[in-house]
Amino acid sequence: MMGTFYYGGGHGDLATGFDVEDVLLIHLKQVIVAKLRRGESFIVTFPALEHGCVVRETLWMNASIPIRFVINQAEAFPLDHDRLESLMIQANTVRGIVLAAERPEVRQPAARSLEIS
Repeated sequence: MMGTFYYGGGHGDLATGFDVEDVLLIHLKQVIVAKLRRGESFIVTFPALEHGCVVRETLWMNASIPIRFVINQAEAFPLDHDRLESLMIQANTVRGIVLAAERPEVRQPAARSLEIS
């Protein structure tokens, strides 16, 4: 199942939505929340579809920017500690977390489809 990660959208602006596989989104949420709770900013790069071409969209993760996680799977997934560690290691690099695209699809408001990398 696919969930959605929403970024931005304060002060009447629409948030940008990225479709993300639920299992990946649950792990991504754990890493993002842990980093922001410690006051650590970092970047996450999502694949995007722009003018029919696959591009990369990099987001600055900072506690001052509204984010929201919508997970469509009702049951809890067991966390994979190796995946969490891998995401955290990526988050701690200059490059940040880079997610791979299966086939980005734009929907309202601008969402992208992601696979587990």
